[in-house]
Amino acid sequence: MKPIPYGLSSYKEIQQKGSYYVDKTQYIPQIETAGSFLFLIRPRRFGKSSLLTMLECYYDIARADEFEALFAGTYIHEHPTPEKNAYLILKFNFSKIRSNLDKVEASFNAHIHNCFFFFGKKYRSFLDDDYFEMMDSFQDAYQKLEFASKYIGYKELKLYVLIDEYDNFTNTILSTAGQKPYQELTHGAGFFRFFFSLLKGAVDEADVGISRMFITGVSPVTMDDVTSGFNI
Repeated sequence: MKPIPYGLSSYKEIQQKGSYYVDKTQYIPQIETAGSFLFLIRPRRFGKSSLLTMLECYYDIARADEFEALFAGTYIHEHPTPEKNAYLILKFNFSKIRSNLDKVEASFNAHIHNCFFFFGKKYRSFLDDDYFEMMDSFQDAYQKLEFASKYIGYKELKLYVLIDEYDNFTNTILSTAGQKPYQELTHGAGFFRFFFSLLKGAVDEADVGISRMFITGVSPVTMDDVTSGFNI
């Protein structure tokens, strides 16, 4: 009997351990045709993170050699789409951001910095030395995001941005600290609003590197506040 993957959200780990998995790969073609920039909200423990890690494994250009091992026996193994293993994957998980008001921006910047650092390590063969020189010169999250999206577009590569738990720390701040601190993040010149403004601007430009985006969370409230809906 296959073990139940209780508490596991990593698709790769579930497959490697031979755990029980309800095949959701049949939705990949539907996701592709639904739109390029998608937003999925569900209550906690509804499998959003495992869905995102499955998409990460499927689309990652650096995991092409793992396709057989990760997807054998699934729907998508027998019905792959032309976009299989065609993207550089940039993934953020905002549940890792501290919700302390005096530390939230520093924690956010640190998380983005770490994500870009390992992104560079993973895709070193696709990026030139000047990419790393420029990235090292930036300190703020928005600078790294703006530069990376433009550079990847310049290189004629395709970037898939995955954001898990996009509203985790903002919901915590709203529920524990109140409306005013929350609005300072999500309205006006708030750093979180500006970050999403850059994402929106990046997908609107010609020759931009961000080709697809998939965002998950539990509520539409933050998304509506930071982007006026993002046209998703």
